[in-house]
Amino acid sequence: MRRLFASLYGISLALAASPLWAASEGGHEGPSMALVYWGINFLILAGILLYFLRKPAKDFFASRATLIRTNIDQARDLKANAEKKYAEYEARLKSIEKEMSELVASLQKDGELERRRIVETATQQVAAMKGNSERMLQQELRKAKEELKKEAVNLATELAGELIRKNLTPEDQGRLVEQYLQKMEKLA
Repeated sequence: MRRLFASLYGISLALAASPLWAASEGGHEGPSMALVYWGINFLILAGILLYFLRKPAKDFFASRATLIRTNIDQARDLKANAEKKYAEYEARLKSIEKEMSELVASLQKDGELERRRIVETATQQVAAMKGNSERMLQQELRKAKEELKKEAVNLATELAGELIRKNLTPEDQGRLVEQYLQKMEKLA
């Protein structure tokens, strides 16, 4: 195709240059028919070109139109795919935003539940410690009461012993020993 265009271009240059060679000595005659001949030559050249180039030009432009249509269809498909991917990414972004907000809400809820659990555990531990301290206090109080009773009994025994020593005569002591021995005999 290029060879044909190159050869036609060369022929047209040669035909166009011939009147220029003849014009160097011109200007002495009257109006010439050169312009008419030149126009006829052009029409003949155009007719020959049209005759020989009609089919290749038609094929060239048909293939070019097909190529352009194919490129347009491919571009349309690429655009549709790009729009589809854009929609998918947009939907994914929205779902990620939704998941993030749900995750934040879940974490806040879990944090609140954990705080409540900690407060409840601490309250139970405080109550248990309070109960333990009350039990320990009651035990210490009982111990103190028992010790006070023992001390009171010891003091009472000492006082009673002293009172008996002061007020007990030897006859009273003999009588007490005899009563004790009689009770022992009865038991035995």
